[in-house]
Amino acid sequence: MLYKISDNEYFEANYMNLITNQSKNMYQTLSECIGKAKKIYINVSFIRDSGIKLLINELENAKSRNCEIKILTSNYMNITEPNALYRLSSLQKIKLFKNDNNTSFHPKAYIFEYSDTEGDVFIGSSNVSYSALVDGVEWNYNLKKTENKNSFEQIVEHFKELYEKNSFDLTIEWLRKYEKEFVNNPNISFDILPSSKVLEPIKFQIPALYELSATREEGFKKAMVIVATGLGKTFLSAFDSLNFKKILFIAHREEILIQAMESFQNVHSKEKAYGFFKGDTKDKDKDIIFASVSTLGKNGYLNENYFDKDYFDYIVVDEFHHADSPTYRKIIEYFEPQFLLGLTATPDRADNGDIYELCDYNIAYECNLKTGINNGWLVPFEYFGIYDEIKYDTIPWRSGKYDLNILENRLMVKERAEQIYEKYIFYKNKRTVAFCASVNHCKFMNNFFKNKNINCDFIVGEISSKSRTEILDKFKNGKLDLLFVVDVFNEGVDIPSIDTVMFLRPTTSYTIFIQQLGRGLRTSESKTKLRVLDFVGNYKGAILKPLFLSGDYKPSEKESKIISPLDVNLPSGCSVNFDLKYIDYFNSVKEKSEPLKEKLKNEYFRIKSEIEKKPTILDVYTHGNYPIKIYLTEFKSWLNFLKYVGDLSDQEKNWLDNNIHDFLMMLEKTKMTKSYKMPILLSFISNDKIVKSVSIKDLEKNFKSFYDNRIHLKDLNNKNNKNLTNWSSKKLRSHILGNPVNALIKSSSKIFFYDKSNGTFEIKNDFFEYIDQNSDLINEIKLRITYRIKDYFKRKYEF
Repeated sequence: MLYKISDNEYFEANYMNLITNQSKNMYQTLSECIGKAKKIYINVSFIRDSGIKLLINELENAKSRNCEIKILTSNYMNITEPNALYRLSSLQKIKLFKNDNNTSFHPKAYIFEYSDTEGDVFIGSSNVSYSALVDGVEWNYNLKKTENKNSFEQIVEHFKELYEKNSFDLTIEWLRKYEKEFVNNPNISFDILPSSKVLEPIKFQIPALYELSATREEGFKKAMVIVATGLGKTFLSAFDSLNFKKILFIAHREEILIQAMESFQNVHSKEKAYGFFKGDTKDKDKDIIFASVSTLGKNGYLNENYFDKDYFDYIVVDEFHHADSPTYRKIIEYFEPQFLLGLTATPDRADNGDIYELCDYNIAYECNLKTGINNGWLVPFEYFGIYDEIKYDTIPWRSGKYDLNILENRLMVKERAEQIYEKYIFYKNKRTVAFCASVNHCKFMNNFFKNKNINCDFIVGEISSKSRTEILDKFKNGKLDLLFVVDVFNEGVDIPSIDTVMFLRPTTSYTIFIQQLGRGLRTSESKTKLRVLDFVGNYKGAILKPLFLSGDYKPSEKESKIISPLDVNLPSGCSVNFDLKYIDYFNSVKEKSEPLKEKLKNEYFRIKSEIEKKPTILDVYTHGNYPIKIYLTEFKSWLNFLKYVGDLSDQEKNWLDNNIHDFLMMLEKTKMTKSYKMPILLSFISNDKIVKSVSIKDLEKNFKSFYDNRIHLKDLNNKNNKNLTNWSSKKLRSHILGNPVNALIKSSSKIFFYDKSNGTFEIKNDFFEYIDQNSDLINEIKLRITYRIKDYFKRKYEF
């Protein structure tokens, strides 16, 4: 059949050139073309991960032989998957159609040039997805350059025009934003993939592996990955460690270690030797060792008789929010691996410390609950907020928590248990986990349900590991329908088939709520949603439940983002249904909200109870639900706040009446458009003592040392300070005196001065006499500087 191109040109359509995925599919055709092409141009409206997985190795091989590769796609209708773009990002010349006028973008064209005279174009119906390239009903016509050179060149010319003039570059910044905003549409199906026994990265693991590789290329030796419970953090570490020889995986529970070994064995070579370092088992000469923190951290094991400092190339620290506890820290500080990876879903639930410091403030990748659900990596939830009739406002609240004895008495009553049973029977699915307030509460609920002929059991910390394993096996195998648990179930239990969770306790902590919710969000065959039964009453923090469910909760925004239960911006596919009584309670509480000063006071004592010591400004920054800025705005200084809550020490009372208060206020509030002041202030601290003066030579040395940290170095990367660390000594000293030193003198002239004759930056005498060798005050100064550094980099660079 002849087709007219112009008045004088025709070409013949040969149906032998039609690819329909029958005798030969598009994947096979494209693979052959990529293998011999010198130029590859792809112009498709969308790219799915299932499709690009088929082609990525051939494309990377083509790149390695200097083939010119240009790919143009789009985010039209939100169909192109972020993971597909992460896979392609290494090819560099990837662009997206600029859709400024909401123009549709539907091309499906693949262009290959082999020489000046030979080439192929395929135009038709196939985008880049598994079904479109392999087994779907598709029509793609092959036009050969040798048969119609003019048409071939017109197609190439039009592609280049779109690529150069109607597109924008795919950047990692754009891709990170796209991933967080992406919403997978479960009603649009492109692929039914064949089952595969070969394990490969999926879901969030693809972007996370990209980011981890990039962070190592930047020179980082430590990183933290923060991902929502249920996404599969252990498999990520197994894939990321593939190129390392000796690997250590540490965790605090035996179940986590056993599950981790299974994951690594599925990913790594079967020829590798695996071992445990826990209890009576002390494997040393293994390629991959799974170690209990409590065992490895004991005296006698962290030495060259067992392990040299550099024995392990790669170390994984699971549940990294525990890592600042003494035993974890002891292990982390002993070993010197090529790379250390911390994994956690809840970094702000750290055990009385700052875990960001332990990973050099390097957050390689983060995926919260909302991103996980929107991308289809976690199942959506249907939430039922069932009003709890307990009068929590009559239960004593001491040191940040309810009196447990009285709370148990209110929870362990027949009427409440009957209400829970009725709701369970009405809403139940196949496997339910119910979170209780205490061991006694857990046993009470289990007995009550057993008397109702429900196949149930309970798990608490006092149960042996063997018994816990037996109970969990029964639950997984369907011999138990319901498990009552306490906090022991928050971490390290991986049962994807959980389809219902019940909150039978007042859950005031966001991190605990999300951790427990995440136990049921894992994807599983035949599970489409998680059902959530939350018995929510008038307990403290209950007003925040709608915000918790939105997936947008950030502790530092708590005060400003309280949202109505009728106006929750949920992750895709989720639903909420609050009892009217809760809605009435919410409205009444919001109308008579307590003063901010009292909220801050209650928050302070909550933290004090949690960490079991008087909180420092850094403790409140690390563990608190309000930013320190709110405390300083409301009370003018941290000492004024401590005075308000009645928690000043005798020494701190003395500081209020002299220049020390002004000095500490300066540290708390000095303006920071850049971080330059911080290394200058740190220069006054030497061997845990305050020095009166610092030479320009030492200022230069400390300035360089501070910016040797790769996170801090980001603050220098601008056009004015390009390659600052490579400046001459004269130029760097001029910068130090002209910016941070001069700025500190201008803002705090009562405290600092510069002695030109001696070349020293100094603290004035009337201030220094109060500071000199006061160890408590020196510690307070260090805490404030540390807080300012952490807060600055966390806000500016969102680590």
